Amino acid sequence: SINAEYMGKHIHDAIQKADLEDAEAMKRFASQKDKSERFLQDNLEKQDECWRKIQDLERQLQKLGTERFEEIKRRIEENDREEKRKVEYQQFLEVVSQHKKLLELTVYNCDVALRCIGLVEEMVAECTSAIKARHDKTNQELEELTLDVHKEYLEFFRMLFLALGYLKKKKKKKKKTLR
Repeated sequence: SINAEYMGKHIHDAIQKADLEDAEAMKRFASQKDKSERFLQDNLEKQDECWRKIQDLERQLQKLGTERFEEIKRRIEENDREEKRKVEYQQFLEVVSQHKKLLELTVYNCDVALRCIGLVEEMVAECTSAIKARHDKTNQELEELTLDVHKEYLEFFRMLFLALGYLKKKKKKKKKTLR
């Protein structure tokens, strides 16, 4: 019976020890489970945060992609406008160059025309001078001729007048002799 008692005590001690170990194991398990739950909860929250960050980054990435697309589109339009501007500028320079040449030619032609007008004026002045001189000389010659003709007429008139006077005298004499 000592043996049974000893055994009983030994079993009872073993049960108590097992109960203690079980309680400690349960405590450790509960602690580990709490720790694990906290870890899993923290991990889940971190994963959610990462997913939120990923979604936010995806939105940022999409926004950046859209902004990049818009900027590239704007830049292409700007490049097109710049190329169009350059082409229009080149066309403008060509037109200006052509007009400049035409204007220079016009100015040259005007200078030539002015020189021609000057020469024509000079020629007309010389011609009118020559014509006036000839006219004056012709008038002088005509006046001289007219004077000569008048002198001839006067001379002829004098002769006729004298002849008339002579004939009148003769007529009177004849009338006297006839009476």
